[in-house]
Amino acid sequence: MNWPHFDIRILDAPLGAEVIGFSLAHDRDDNNTDRLQSALLDHHLLVFRGQQVTPRLQRDAGHRLAAQSLAPHGEAALFSNLQMAYDTLTLGLRRLVHSARVLQEGAAGALPLVRLYPETGRRALVVPDPAATRVVGASDAESKELLQELHAHATRPQHLYRHSWLPDDLLFWDQHSLMQVAVD
Repeated sequence: MNWPHFDIRILDAPLGAEVIGFSLAHDRDDNNTDRLQSALLDHHLLVFRGQQVTPRLQRDAGHRLAAQSLAPHGEAALFSNLQMAYDTLTLGLRRLVHSARVLQEGAAGALPLVRLYPETGRRALVVPDPAATRVVGASDAESKELLQELHAHATRPQHLYRHSWLPDDLLFWDQHSLMQVAVD
């Protein structure tokens, strides 16, 4: 297939790629969108630098890709690769979370702790807030302990990407395979 010229450079991190030579304001067509969607599935997060983005353009691009964010220069954002976190669980913990369900404030019913990504067939860990969640069939103490263990596992350095914002950066990420982590 004849792709418009732009490069996708994989970041030296457990997730993410930088899109080089692409302007969201000018390079919008279906071929580009397909290539970017494919890159997002492969790398979970795309970094676009030097984008002159109007609110309308950001909204339009968000409809074609995924969650997006702009932030002031110098701030940082931290993301956890939840597919990698799932893949690196111990066998015993993986078996436990595979069938576990949680009740979360505001949810209509019980939610799984493992999500199957239909486009790739890969599984990702779901890490709900321990303060607002309870594991079905577990005591409060057991729930809290398991959910804290999952959060600690998902936020290990080997699962994280830290983005330091530069002027006019724009990030798109897959909300099903990544978790945004609070920056200390």
